[in-house]
Amino acid sequence: MVPIMNNPEDEKNKGEEIALLKEGKQLFSQGNYKSALLYFDQALELDPDNGKIWDIRGVALSRVGLQDEAQESFEVALDLEPDNARAWSNLGVLYASQARFEEAVNSFDHSLELEANNDEVWNNRGSALFGMKKYKEALESFTRATEINPANAQAWAGKGSAHNFMDEYYEAIESLEKFIELASSTLSPQVEEAWALIFELKMKTGLIDKK
Repeated sequence: MVPIMNNPEDEKNKGEEIALLKEGKQLFSQGNYKSALLYFDQALELDPDNGKIWDIRGVALSRVGLQDEAQESFEVALDLEPDNARAWSNLGVLYASQARFEEAVNSFDHSLELEANNDEVWNNRGSALFGMKKYKEALESFTRATEINPANAQAWAGKGSAHNFMDEYYEAIESLEKFIELASSTLSPQVEEAWALIFELKMKTGLIDKK
């Protein structure tokens, strides 16, 4: 077996790529998506076949409202890495934000084929199905999310909404109360909506006297 020598130039590029990605991800985590994109683009100049960079670049593009460019970035990521569950999920979120719910569900299904126990993807799939008014299927997805992660507040909210639209009011109340119990302060507007809906449902079911 002939020994293979390391290429100093390759190692230098790899070091630069790692540094660029680190800086880009830090800016991304701070919500500075435009600046993060500059670093992701520089990293891709060094490693254009890195699907994970194309994926996070797509998320950053979507956060600054460049939806078409974001979709293209996700598609490149998936061409390079068809088994990238996160990229499939991110593409699904993008489709859902554009009310392209059928395409969103298809993307979430691809993601779940690769990572079946991702509660966030099950929740997002439920939201897309809810957008299609497929409440029973949406409920199944939300329920699966809560089975995987009982602390997923958004999935409990989804369950409550689905039960409500299926006229299953007692189950809706139970799910919404669980959502309120788990919800963080960032979800305060949704918590207020949940309280209002619970009150309405309790009036409807006679749990609160209408007098």
